[in-house]
Amino acid sequence: MKQFTTRQIVLLGVLLEVSITIVHAPAQAADYAHQHAYWTCAVAAIVLCLPIWAMLKLSQRFPDQDLLQAVVSSHPVLGRMLLLVYLILFLIIFARDLRIITDFVEIALLPLTPIVVISLILLLTLVFMAKGGISTIVNMGEIFAPVLILTLLTLLLFFGRNMDFSVLRPFLHPDVGGVAKGSWRMLGYMADIMMLPFVISGRNYNPRSAWLGHLIGTIFMIMIVMLTELVTGIPILSRLFYPSYELVRQLQLTDFLDRFDLFIVALTVPTLLTKVGFELYVISLTVKRMFTPAWGSLIVWPIGLLGYVCSFMLFSNVVQIYDFSREWTMVMIIFFVLMPFVLWLVIRPKRKEKNDGAEPSGGEQDKRKQESQQGSGERQVEL
Repeated sequence: MKQFTTRQIVLLGVLLEVSITIVHAPAQAADYAHQHAYWTCAVAAIVLCLPIWAMLKLSQRFPDQDLLQAVVSSHPVLGRMLLLVYLILFLIIFARDLRIITDFVEIALLPLTPIVVISLILLLTLVFMAKGGISTIVNMGEIFAPVLILTLLTLLLFFGRNMDFSVLRPFLHPDVGGVAKGSWRMLGYMADIMMLPFVISGRNYNPRSAWLGHLIGTIFMIMIVMLTELVTGIPILSRLFYPSYELVRQLQLTDFLDRFDLFIVALTVPTLLTKVGFELYVISLTVKRMFTPAWGSLIVWPIGLLGYVCSFMLFSNVVQIYDFSREWTMVMIIFFVLMPFVLWLVIRPKRKEKNDGAEPSGGEQDKRKQESQQGSGERQVEL
């Protein structure tokens, strides 16, 4: 069992909750909640507090196992059937995020490169990342998550003069229905943080790391959504596919650094790759837990190619990914919000049979006497 520090788990949780969420979700939240789009992050975070609590209670029962091991060890047959359902769920998440990052790289960095080639290059990187194991992914998260946070704090300094706080008016009269619809879209992306206890043992997934990672991720999301609103404005924000990228494009330090956004994108793309690489590792580990003899490193390539094909079969363009969040949130609520409570009620460690207080039968007593006599005879011979 690998041991990780609280700092590593916190940064990995922030990476799972934030990295892909900032690509599309702020625009969808602003389309419904308007100037109160930042409230959608807080509402989604409050909903996620309930399954995180259930996962923490469940991890205390299995301190030396991750959730995948706990499900299989408690119920071998039904547990493997449940893992099959989660395998399909993880595969769809991986295909969605791979297509998102592929389209983003094509638009921001490589507009003349065919999208199939970009996706294959990204898949090659993700496969080597997942074959390195959870230690490699955790260490990468420890490097790139602080870079992502520092980038936001730097943007706050650069955009100081461009912020228009009048776009947030009226402050105290939010559209409750719009905030609820925006939170529905935001929850479908922020719920990815619930994948963490599936591969992290209960001893590492402790309350401090879980709650602190969720809190920092929520604050980060509120800040990035509010900053995007203040700089770009609500009417423009609700019509963008990549609001965070359009935000950094507004940054111009001097005439020489008029494309300073390329530098920020170069820092952001590795965080996206780390998150998608974690998803590929989760899928590979799920297959290994279902079939114990399976070698984890050998199944990464086939699963990666399957996710590559599914990314183009399920989502032919960015618009479909944008519209997919409405139905997808219901799936995430079922498996990442409600299912943890079911697992908390059902899954329990098996009790070890204790026969210390039971008296042995007559035949067993005779066998023990013979064994003791033989043992004493052997000891006499040795002496």
